Amino acid sequence: METPTTDDLLQFRDYSATNSGTPAQINVNSPTHATVGGSGSGSGGNSNAQRQRGDPLSDLIYDMSNSAQTIIGGGGPAGGSGAPADGAAGGARLSFLTMEYYQQFFNVDTYMVLERIVNSMIPKRAAANYLRMNIGENPDLYGPFWITVTLIFSIAISGNIASYLQQANDSYHWHYNFHLVSYAATCIFLYANILPAVLWALFKYSLKPVDEADAIETDSASYTPSLLSLMCIYGYSLAIYIPVSILWVINISLLQWLLVITAAMLSGTVLIAVLTPALRNSKYSLFLIIGILGAHIILAAGFLLYFFHSPPEAALAAKPTSAPPLLKDALQKLSTQAVAGDLPPGNITG
Repeated sequence: METPTTDDLLQFRDYSATNSGTPAQINVNSPTHATVGGSGSGSGGNSNAQRQRGDPLSDLIYDMSNSAQTIIGGGGPAGGSGAPADGAAGGARLSFLTMEYYQQFFNVDTYMVLERIVNSMIPKRAAANYLRMNIGENPDLYGPFWITVTLIFSIAISGNIASYLQQANDSYHWHYNFHLVSYAATCIFLYANILPAVLWALFKYSLKPVDEADAIETDSASYTPSLLSLMCIYGYSLAIYIPVSILWVINISLLQWLLVITAAMLSGTVLIAVLTPALRNSKYSLFLIIGILGAHIILAAGFLLYFFHSPPEAALAAKPTSAPPLLKDALQKLSTQAVAGDLPPGNITG
């Protein structure tokens, strides 16, 4: 075989198509230009296999192009459709009377729900844009619904156990208070639904005026969370009270109040941190922060005082009343003398 010279290596050559119909590929023995063979035509899913790997610049350009396509709805990295769920119907809006309309509120998996529960308990764990990019892009009602239902039964059951441990004795017949379930349900559902609606209206009403000169940050300066996002955040913020309600059964007042302060401050701090982008755009941000923290602390204290602390009047009424020992002995002596007929006439009255 003739050894190629330097002039032969620098010459361009034409390569014809192979018998399979696919063009021949030149391998320059460089890891940054190695390509994967295969069909050059077909669906967009094959473009991932044919793109060049190892070159940081080409990888960056590829990722940026895919991100741009995803944002404008042109498809994902695999070339699939990036249209929303209702795009299959030609972009038609679904009726709220159909089940498909409510599926978008439950579009979560187990990992996402657990992640949001942990983020609602640990301050500074969620990112700064957590409200807008995570909750705002996909608010769900699955986690808040089951959290509130679990908290209702947890408080009702734990409250009855605490009542039994505080009042039950040999002379008192304890009975279960089933009304605690309805009381807890009313309190929790009102807090998880009415308060987000009020907060949403306050965010809309107290929005700061936007300066037209700052055209770049106009979108951020006018941002307010949706009602569904606020309901999602408040629903997850109640998750911390489920384990705390079980610990409230321990009848130690100092421990119970420490649990109230700890749970309220942890969950309330997360609420303020998550709502910071919306609070920054409000004219009354300070009053809203005080109101959010105050409502959260009042809720925790109300749980403890109403469901786990028996009032003194109820404790006294539960115990059978008995006469003082001296009076009791005198009455027994008088009754014995009356039966025996030993009482003097002057002592019998009435």
